Formats: sequence, C-alpha cells, structure tokens
Amino acid sequence: MTRFVILGLPRSGTTYLQTLLNAHPDIHCRGEMFDPWQIDDDGDKIHDTDALVARDRDPGGFLDRALAGDGLDTVPPVLGVKILFQHDPALFADVVPARPDLRLIHVVRSNKLAQFASMRQVEKTGAWTARADSAPVKVKAGPFWALAECNRLCNQDHLLGVWLAGLPHARLTLEYRDLFAPEISGRLSDFLGSSRRDLSSPLRKQGQNRVIDRFQNAAEIEAHFRDRDLGHWLGPELG
Repeated sequence: MTRFVILGLPRSGTTYLQTLLNAHPDIHCRGEMFDPWQIDDDGDKIHDTDALVARDRDPGGFLDRALAGDGLDTVPPVLGVKILFQHDPALFADVVPARPDLRLIHVVRSNKLAQFASMRQVEKTGAWTARADSAPVKVKAGPFWALAECNRLCNQDHLLGVWLAGLPHARLTLEYRDLFAPEISGRLSDFLGSSRRDLSSPLRKQGQNRVIDRFQNAAEIEAHFRDRDLGHWLGPELG
C-alpha cells in the first residue's frame, strides 16, 4: 500500500491537486484532516470538539489511522492527506519525519502576488473553490501590505523547502502551473505507483489569469511591484 502527503501553503494549488488525484480509481486524498478548525475528510467536515481535541493530542496516531483507512467504506491502494504550513507544528517536527515511507508531494506557487490575490478573493467571496462559470471578483489591497504578504509567502515556501530537503522521503515537487500541464496525469501516477490514467478536475481557476486584473487599484499595485523588479508577477499566470 502506498501512503502520501500533499504539502504546501494555502492557495498554492493543493485543492486542485487533490481533485486530480481523486479522479483516479486507485487513489484517494482525504484532504485537510488537520485543519485547526475542523477535520475536513474530503468535504465531510467534522467540527466536534472532542474529535478535534483527540486529534490534536495525538496527531501521529490520528494520521496513522487516517492513512489506514479508518472511517472509509473501501480502502484504496493509494491513500493520502493534505498538510498545510499552518497546521499542527508536531506534524513537521515529529510526525512526518518519523514516517519515511510516506511519499511527499510539495506544491509551490511561484507567483506570490497571484497567491496573495487568491487569498483576498476567498476572503471577499467566502468561496474556496469554483466550479461554475462566474466573473471573478476584484480586490483592493495597499501596495506595501501586498508586498509584505508576498514576502511572507516567499519565506514560508523557503522554510518548507529547507525542511523537506532534510528528509529521506520520496518527494515530488510541483509548481502551480505544472498542475495544468498535459503530462501531470502521468507524473502523478508514476510517482504514486499507480496505473496511468487521464486525470481531470471539476474545479476551474478562480482568479483572472492576468494577475494585475485581480486588483481594483491595479495602477498603484503595478507601479509598486515594477519599482521592485517584480513586474513578472503582473501578467498571465498560465499560458
């Protein structure tokens, strides 16, 4: 049996990746089961306080049970969960390092302005995913704050990468744009030891592809980022 963990920062593409993997009949990602506010078992959200306390008191045992298929009607050959940077520190300090058989899929979104804008759009709409066609909202953000948040995201990605580099686990690192490339199905299937299938997600990209178009105050955002040689973050993120 193959067990895996998706790792990344919020709005890096991990949910899109989860839906891609779950399109394979032999693979299942249970999702953010270590969300501080809930246990999100592939959309089945558990808010019971006793269940959350039990999880947080023994994150290693909880992970082992989740990856053994506890609570599932059918246990697939390949089973995983998603862990984000803001989840329980014990996962990074002890739990994952102590389980070198886990296969790790690290998702990175290099365009930090796009990632920042995606977070703000979620805050404005309350929608974490998009399936139906609808016009994406625009957001307004102070340029200094926007840059500070982009810096924070860059630093968190760097720290996560340094931590991963010190682990013996098998690891696949994917850039956000890789998730939309034709070869992604084969790369994922090969890494997880599954038969090759064409994988597709029901989700669609939420934000405008041209990143600067996501901002109400586009002119001042553009000037601020161009002045700091970050103009490459302003254009199309895909394509």
